[in-house]
Amino acid sequence: MVPLASLLGDFTEDLAAHTNQVVGGLINASFGNAVEVVVSIQALRSNQIRVVQASMVGSIFSNLLLVLGSCFFFGGLKIKEQKYNSTFATASMALLALSSVALVLPTPFAQYYEVDDEDVLKISRLSSLALIFTYGQLLFFQLYTHAKFFHDEDDEDAQLPFPVGLGGLTLITYIISVLSDYLVESLDGFCSESGISKTFVGLIILPIVGNAVEHITAVSVAMKDKMDLAIGVAIGSSVQISLFVAPLTVLIGWSMGRDMTLNFPPFETTLFILSIIIVAICISYPRSNWLEGSLLITTYILVAVGFWHEKVAKYQTDGMPSEL
Repeated sequence: MVPLASLLGDFTEDLAAHTNQVVGGLINASFGNAVEVVVSIQALRSNQIRVVQASMVGSIFSNLLLVLGSCFFFGGLKIKEQKYNSTFATASMALLALSSVALVLPTPFAQYYEVDDEDVLKISRLSSLALIFTYGQLLFFQLYTHAKFFHDEDDEDAQLPFPVGLGGLTLITYIISVLSDYLVESLDGFCSESGISKTFVGLIILPIVGNAVEHITAVSVAMKDKMDLAIGVAIGSSVQISLFVAPLTVLIGWSMGRDMTLNFPPFETTLFILSIIIVAICISYPRSNWLEGSLLITTYILVAVGFWHEKVAKYQTDGMPSEL
């Protein structure tokens, strides 16, 4: 899979040359998250609601802390100080803060174990519609009303026609998804043999393994001083998951008769909000260095330690067991 990371990075950079680095990162994140949507639908069909929730939160933590931190750290080791587009970064963090409100809203209406509560379902579904609408506004902001703010200062000539680059990115993403499935399936035996909890696997190991190639791509472009592209992959993917992918799974679950909600365990919601605050502080000044990257990676390690000891009790939805 590692050699595919190089190809994926090349295609992403080429698409960015046709558009700009922020849009290139958006395209890369969209292809990566499309695979996650398919996997989530399969999990919903099996009524594995907790699995879907864990994969969503785990992917956000992985992109927001580990990937962004690695971009800052390895890019900072090569280049003392790197600049990036503050407009996109600030807007993205504001939207992530908005998504945290949607996670907090269901809490006063039901405890975590009462997932069949009608109020929680109504709030989650209405919040999901609002988040998807907000994500649509972000795309309109990036691609239309404020497109000139995302224009690259140093234009590069594309090596491939746009359709060829897009087709190559599609093919590589498909191959990566197939290979990732094999890796993910092998983790079941790993859990049984090692004794590691499925909670830790779903929140930490699966997001890293499943998105390893995209992560390597973000770090590689950061080391080439293309920070807007790297941030577009890292933060852009987190925003897309929290404002589009997660709400979409709630609506898909609604159509399938599954009680998928945004009622996450309080511990995970708290860590999510704290992570947003830490990242927002780090990117408040539109320049990055290796120390900020080390801070974010350390935060991710601490989060992983917390998830290692997290105990999520079993619960039921529609009389069918669901656990992680």
